[in-house]
Amino acid sequence: MRSNGIALVATLALMVVIALLVFSTFFRTQIELWVTRNDTTSVQAFYAAEAGLQKYKAVLFQQFVWREQQGQTGGGSGCFTSLVTGIDLDRNGNVLPFNNNRLTLAADEVVVDAENRPIGRYTVTLYRDANDGQLFTLVSQGTSGGAKATVQATVRLSNTGYLEQAIFAGTGQANRWLNDGATIRGGIYVVGNPGNPNDEVINANGDFELVNWYNLNNYSGIASRVEASYRQVNDLCASLRVQYGKISVGGSTRLGEPENKLKGVFVGRGSEDITGVNVGVCQSNKGVCTEAMGPFDLANPPAFPTLDAKLNSEACKDYPSWRSCLQARAALRIQRLGNAINIAWPPNVTLSSSCLLALSSGILKLDTSNVDCTYTRLDGTLGGSKYTYAGNQGLLEVYGDVVLEGLKVEFHRSTEYKAASGSRKNATLAVLALNGQGGDLDINGNLLPQTSHGLFPNHVLGLVAEANVYQKGQYVMAPVYAGGTFRVVKDNVLFGSVISNEFCTTSAGNQTQCNAGQKAEVVYIRIPQENRPVLLPAIKGGKPVFQILSYERR
Repeated sequence: MRSNGIALVATLALMVVIALLVFSTFFRTQIELWVTRNDTTSVQAFYAAEAGLQKYKAVLFQQFVWREQQGQTGGGSGCFTSLVTGIDLDRNGNVLPFNNNRLTLAADEVVVDAENRPIGRYTVTLYRDANDGQLFTLVSQGTSGGAKATVQATVRLSNTGYLEQAIFAGTGQANRWLNDGATIRGGIYVVGNPGNPNDEVINANGDFELVNWYNLNNYSGIASRVEASYRQVNDLCASLRVQYGKISVGGSTRLGEPENKLKGVFVGRGSEDITGVNVGVCQSNKGVCTEAMGPFDLANPPAFPTLDAKLNSEACKDYPSWRSCLQARAALRIQRLGNAINIAWPPNVTLSSSCLLALSSGILKLDTSNVDCTYTRLDGTLGGSKYTYAGNQGLLEVYGDVVLEGLKVEFHRSTEYKAASGSRKNATLAVLALNGQGGDLDINGNLLPQTSHGLFPNHVLGLVAEANVYQKGQYVMAPVYAGGTFRVVKDNVLFGSVISNEFCTTSAGNQTQCNAGQKAEVVYIRIPQENRPVLLPAIKGGKPVFQILSYERR
C-alpha cells in the first residue's frame, strides 16, 4: 500500500512537471508568435508608410512637371515654384490649397499584397516651408494591425530654365575672369566644353561674390523702377552648376555666405573639380557656403540656346529654329543686304526717311537724332520702333517684336524704353547677323523701363544679339541674350538676367579683352513667366529638378 501511494504521488508530480513544461513551451510559443506578429505588423506598417511616400514623391514631381508645362503664373520675387499655391491632383483646375502650410494628400489609403489582400494603410501629408517656396516635406504614416510607422523626405523643387539664373553661360571659357570685385546676385549655370572637362570655367581669386540676395535700395534711382515686392529679396534660391569644367576658389571669394547659403553647388565630377583655398568663410567646405555640394546633378540638362537650333518654347515650338521663329513672328523685320535696306516684314510698308537714313551705314546709332521706324497696322495700332531724344534723355518705343538683320545697334545716350505687344507690356529687340555683317549690341548709357508705362518686371524689353553685347552704361534693366560674349565694364550693373556663350567683366575704358573686372554686377530679378517676352530663349516647362535633401524613418 505504501509503495503504491508513493508511486501515485510520483506519477502526479511527474504529470505536473510535464504539464508545466507543456505550458511553458506553449506560452513561449505564444510569445514568439506575438513577437513575430508584432514584427510582421511593424514591418507591414513600415512598408505601408514607405509605399505612401514613394507614391506621392512620384505624384509630387509629376504634378510639378505638369504645372510647369501648363505655364507657371504669378509667384514671388525669390524662391518660387508653381506648387506653392496648392496641388491639383486630378489636373482639372481644382487646386487643393495649403492650410497652415500643410496639405493632406492621402488619408487611410489601403495597401494590398500580391493577392490583393489588405495589409496596411497610410496617410500622407505635404508640408510647405514657410520661408522657402521650393522646399517641401512629405510625411507618410503607415499602420498595420496595431503597429505604426512614419517615414518622411524633404525635397527641393526647382526649375533650371534659362531665365531662372542670373547668368546662363555656354562654353564658360571667359568666366575665369569672374574675379576681383565682380558680384553675381543669383544663380550661375555654365554648360562648359564636353571636350575639355578639365578647363577652369570660373577662376575666382579676388573679391568675387556669388550671393543669394539683393536690395535695390542700394542702387541710386533703381528701386523706384521696380515693383515694390521685387525691391528686396533675401533668398533667391541661388545655386551654381557647371556641367563640364572646374572652378577655382581663392582669395576672399565668397560662394554663398554662412548666414545665407547657396542652395547647391554642383560642379563637373564633384568636389575634385572644386579647387583652391578660400581664406574667408566656410573653409571646411573648400570655401563654398552651400546646403548641398556634389557633381553636376541634372540627367537631361538644357543646352545653350543658339539661333539656328530649334527652340522648344511655347512661342517657337512649331518653327525649325529660333532664328526662323524670330523672323516669322516679328512685327517689323529689316535686313541690310550689302548697302541696301530691305523691309522683309510687313509687306508694302514704307518707313520714314529718318529710319532709312539711320540704318544705311549698317550701325543704328541711337544718339541725339530721332529715328522713327514705326508703321500703322490694319487695326490702327503701331508696329515697329521709334527713338526720340529730348532733354539729355532718349526714349525707345518698341511695338511688337523687332528684328534687325545685318545691322549693329548702339545706344549712345541714357535711354528709357517703352515695350508693348498688344495688351502686354513686353517686347523683344533682336539684332541678328546677316552675310557676316551686324549682330552686335553696344549699350553706352543707362537703359531702363519708362515708369509711366509700367514697372519692372511687369514691363520688360528683351534684348537679343546674335554676336556680342557690350554694357558700358551704368545701369541696364532687361533680360539679355548674347550668342557671343556679354561684357560689362567696371562699376556697371545689369538688373535682370544674362544668357551668353561667354561672360566676362572688363576693366575701365573701351577694352574688348576679358580682364580683371574690378567691381561689376549682375542682379537677378525674376520675371514671372506671363511677363516674359515670348521670343526670348525658353524651354516649354523649363527643366524641372527634384532633389531629395533628406530621408528619415521613425
